[in-house]
Amino acid sequence: MSEEKKLNPKRLSRREFLRDAGIVVGGTAISSAFFLSACGEEKEITKTVTTTAPGTTSTTTTTAPGTTSTLTQTQTQTQTAVSAKYVCPICTGEFETIALLKSHFEEVHPGAGQILIKSAYISWNPDECAACSRCVMACAAVHSGSVALQLSGVKWVDKQEFYGFDPRMPVFCQQCTQPECYFACPLKDIAMCIDEETGARYVNQEKCNGCGICMQACPFEVPRVTVDMSAPIAQRKAFKCDLCKDRENGPVCIEVCNRDALTLAPAEGRL
Repeated sequence: MSEEKKLNPKRLSRREFLRDAGIVVGGTAISSAFFLSACGEEKEITKTVTTTAPGTTSTTTTTAPGTTSTLTQTQTQTQTAVSAKYVCPICTGEFETIALLKSHFEEVHPGAGQILIKSAYISWNPDECAACSRCVMACAAVHSGSVALQLSGVKWVDKQEFYGFDPRMPVFCQQCTQPECYFACPLKDIAMCIDEETGARYVNQEKCNGCGICMQACPFEVPRVTVDMSAPIAQRKAFKCDLCKDRENGPVCIEVCNRDALTLAPAEGRL
């Protein structure tokens, strides 16, 4: 089964999938956002969608001695269709979009905490991976115009427990729910940003000063953020996986993997 069919049965673009990855359609929908309070408490931001159920028809047949009668009943459940509303965790105010909720929160509840959008992330299946490095080179080509491995958002690390043909494995930014790189950046929301549609954590290199604090803050042993500290200070820029948020077909690493070792895991259900 192709990647498109598995992840995209309705033929949505990958950007649309990223954007909607945290939303369950119908009934109660869970938004791809959470509220992080000043004391560290995390709450899910939810939205409820009410739909109109179609009419249902049931047929009941009763048989008396010598006679047969059929009774047909039509039952229609009618509910008022309403727009989805994002609810403020502080004052329970309702808003049409996450962006409007965030603006309200920053203006009305300053210092109370922060609302972030959750993100999908790339999941790697080691049982299918051939360590061919196609994903690494494709990432570098799309983002830097080069196939140099050190310019890729996908990192190669040694897999010590594996002694086969190639002891390497790719590691990907996990687009953390509480992204330490984002919180640590002195230019938060300017250089280290969160995409309003997809939730992808990304670096705006035009604004990045190459300080490397985000790389130091990354909680993984192999930092998912890279800064070439050997470059002249004026040329240093952080870079990391941004889930190809501006690419029509989504993450190029998933597209070029010919063994289906990579999939796009939705934000839904993330801790």
